[in-house]
Amino acid sequence: MVIKAIIFDCFGVLVTPGRSVLHSDYPQLDKEIYNLDCQSDYGMISRQDFNKTIAEMTGLTADQVESRYWDINVRNESVIDWIRELKKSGKYKFGLLSNVGHGWLNDLLPEVERNKLFDVVILSSDVGIIKPDPMAFEMMAKQIGIMPHECIMIDDTPSNIDGAERADMQGILFSSLNQAQAELKRLLESSNA
Repeated sequence: MVIKAIIFDCFGVLVTPGRSVLHSDYPQLDKEIYNLDCQSDYGMISRQDFNKTIAEMTGLTADQVESRYWDINVRNESVIDWIRELKKSGKYKFGLLSNVGHGWLNDLLPEVERNKLFDVVILSSDVGIIKPDPMAFEMMAKQIGIMPHECIMIDDTPSNIDGAERADMQGILFSSLNQAQAELKRLLESSNA
């Protein structure tokens, strides 16, 4: 089986997220925060509504929520550079498949840059489907123009890798750049053997 596409998650792979800090700072609100995360990822609430609700739950102001949690999102430039290097081979198509609410990504990975890095971008809030639903991965393969078994999904969440595998994609659970590079190299070599 030949691999034709490499699909990347955003938060936890391309971007170190502030959401994880929010969850750890307010463990007693973990379930409520998770529910708001899901509403945001499905595109049901705006970033402003998310911040306002978190502020009400925590006693912070909406501006404090923004500065303490979202302003600390950091691009993983090493991973973004890796994608640029992989693209130079011309052998693969690239996709971005992310659970993200409307407007959450624009400051970190503007649309112009996304379109240069990726052949297809699917954001959960635009399509109303979130990972690990296998339909999200199947949609990516269809839009990129290949079969799911010809894709590798790189994601930092085990359940998302499970969803990719249920959709017949191969998966790499991202924990570090070096680990992901080594696993991708191994999978690509075995697929081309």
